[in-house]
Amino acid sequence: MSEEHKNQQTSNNSDEIDLRELFSAIGNFFKNIFLGFIMLIVKFRNATLKHIKIIIVFGVLGGFVGIALNYYLPDYYSSYMLINSKHSSGRLMENSVDKLQQLSSEGNYIQLAKILDIDTVQAKNLKGFRYEPFVSEEEIVELEVLKEQLKGSIDDEETINRFVEKLKIDNKSTYKIFVEVFNNDGLAELEQPLVNYFRENEYVSKRLEIEKENLKDRAQNLREELARLDSLKKILMNSYSNLFSDKAKSGSNNVILGDEKVDPISIFEESKIQYRELQRIEEDIYLMPSFELIDGFTVFSKPESPSLIKLGFYSGLVGLGIAYIIIMLISFNKYLNKVEEDNKRQAA
Repeated sequence: MSEEHKNQQTSNNSDEIDLRELFSAIGNFFKNIFLGFIMLIVKFRNATLKHIKIIIVFGVLGGFVGIALNYYLPDYYSSYMLINSKHSSGRLMENSVDKLQQLSSEGNYIQLAKILDIDTVQAKNLKGFRYEPFVSEEEIVELEVLKEQLKGSIDDEETINRFVEKLKIDNKSTYKIFVEVFNNDGLAELEQPLVNYFRENEYVSKRLEIEKENLKDRAQNLREELARLDSLKKILMNSYSNLFSDKAKSGSNNVILGDEKVDPISIFEESKIQYRELQRIEEDIYLMPSFELIDGFTVFSKPESPSLIKLGFYSGLVGLGIAYIIIMLISFNKYLNKVEEDNKRQAA
């Protein structure tokens, strides 16, 4: 019995030793990481102090380059307009805007002027284009609710975010169209050519034409229906006048036309409904809400391009980055020379 007790005690001691070794290994692992991080900071500090002249020269040089670029590069301005296009999916809008951006970035102003139906001077004033879906606050809330619901069935949050972003792009009909120009005086003249460019897309224009023809047909049918109702109302009014005394005796609101009783109130109500529907359709024909400009360009006086201080600061950071790359190359070259010397000594 005592021998079994000793064996059990030995096993417990062995388990305790294994756990101690495990926690000790974990502690050493994190300790080594921390020490490695500290040594990296020390080496970075030493390299900075050793090559401080290179760092200062490249930092100052980068700042001066940024200041020079600020005077050399022209300022540009940015503005946007809101377009509602029911027939333009996110991918179609992306393709249309990318085409303008590519022509502008490669400096093909002749083709850009031809596409937008503007002169070459206006085309040369264009710096770039981009777009983004216009999402209302209600839609943002709905998308967030959808994300929370999806998290209950999908564990990968990145997949959920990609899915929601795709919904945001593909199921939109209102877009912000951003335009960057060198001179914002011509923004107002650029508004209508851009609207025409998106409206006259072959895919969009065909569907707008079909939609307009369908609306015209519906309007014509409603006019004919209203004409028949007006004729019926005249007949009812005449019949009502002739049979007024008989109706008063019977206490009924119905008029007998032929063998059928007709309620004149329902006829007048139906006429009102048809007239309101005709007004709505005529409004749609005039406005074509499936494609319309919601808000035009606003001319801002402040340039979108980086200011003198910002450009100098960013360029200085770039100069510092180049300086540290050079320092790393110098250190790596010294290491290679040391390895080469060690190999020579071993060979001798």
